[in-house]
Amino acid sequence: MSLRTENIQTQIYQLNEDFAGRRGDDDYDETKRLHIHRRNRAFVWNHKMQLDLLDSILKGYYIPPIICSTSIINNAERREVMEGGNRMTTIRRILLDKVRPLTEDERRVVGNHSITLVLMKKPSAEVMRVMFRRLNKNVRVSDGQLYAMSEDDSPLVKEAMLLLEDETHPLRQAIIRHFGTTLANDNDGKKNLENAVALVAGALYGPKFITRSFGTQEANVSNQTPINRNHITQTLGALFEVFDRANSIIELTDGRKKKGQWSVGKWLGAMLYDIQTNPTDTGRVKEKWARYIARVRQSIAGAEDAAKVIGAQNLTATRHKKVCKKVAIFMDENRIAMDSELADCVHLEGEEDDDDSSMSEEEVD
Repeated sequence: MSLRTENIQTQIYQLNEDFAGRRGDDDYDETKRLHIHRRNRAFVWNHKMQLDLLDSILKGYYIPPIICSTSIINNAERREVMEGGNRMTTIRRILLDKVRPLTEDERRVVGNHSITLVLMKKPSAEVMRVMFRRLNKNVRVSDGQLYAMSEDDSPLVKEAMLLLEDETHPLRQAIIRHFGTTLANDNDGKKNLENAVALVAGALYGPKFITRSFGTQEANVSNQTPINRNHITQTLGALFEVFDRANSIIELTDGRKKKGQWSVGKWLGAMLYDIQTNPTDTGRVKEKWARYIARVRQSIAGAEDAAKVIGAQNLTATRHKKVCKKVAIFMDENRIAMDSELADCVHLEGEEDDDDSSMSEEEVD
C-alpha cells in the first residue's frame, strides 16, 4: 500500500502555538501536538542562516514545507518533524526575539506568513527509515542515526541501548571500568550506539555482523526474535575480560584512551572475531590480546601498527581476520606482517565484503 500524506496550509503563529519546542529546552511542552522527531538532527543553524530565514519571511519568499510523521498517542494525533527541524526551531527563536528584536509590524508579518505542513500518516518503522534517508539525502545520515530510528521497534537496537544505558546491566561495571561511562554520553551521530549494535549483533549472529554498517545489519534490525541476554553477557563478558588481564599487566588510567577502546574499529571487533572463531581456545586468544594491549600501552615499537590493515577500511569479517593475523605475527615474531602475507587471509564464508559502509582510516582506527 502507498503511504498516505496530507498537505495542510497554516500560518506561522499557529504552527508555533502547536510546537512543543526541543527536548531539553526550558520551554519544552510535552503536551503540545508538534514535536521534533528523535531522528532529526540537533539544531545546527548559525546566526546568519537564522537571519536569512527571517528575511525570507518578511519579504514573502517561499519557505519549504515542514514534513512530519503522524501517530496516535493517548488518543490524540502527534506530529513529529522529520525534515525541517532547523526551520521550525528558528521560527520559535524568531518569535522569541532570539534572532533579533522584531517590531510589532514585523511580528504581525511573521505570524501571518503561510507555511505548509506535509503529514505522513502513521508510516511504518521501515518507511520512516527510508523516508528519513531520502529527505536528508544532501546530509550524511550516520548508521547510528538510522539505528536510533528503530529503538522503539527493534529488539536488537533495544538491547544495544540497554548495553549503553541500563545501570543494572550485568556488564555495566565492566563497561565503566574499561570504557568510561556510556550513560547519556553519545554524540549526534550516535557512534556509541553504532559500536553497541556491532557488538551485540556480532555476539548473537556471528563474525559477519561485527560491523557498524546499517546496510549489513538491516535484516537483524527488523528481526523480531527475542534477544538472548545471557548469551550476549557471556560472549561480551569474555571479551571484556581481556582488558582486566591487560590492566593486571599495565593499568590504563587515561579517560580519553579508555573511551577510545569502545570502538569496534580499533581492537574490539577483531578481538570478538578471534574469540568467536576459536571457541575451543579462548583462553589463549584472550591472553594474546591482553599482552598485545599491554604492549600498546607500553609504547612498544610497532605495536600500534600491528592492528592496522591498510586499504581495508570497511568493518568486515575479512578485515577482522587480517587484523587478528597481523597481531598474532607481531606477538609471535615481534615484527609487522607484510601485505603479501595477508593477501589470502579471507573469512571462510566469503560474504562479508559487501559491507556498504564507507569510513575513513581515522574513523576505523
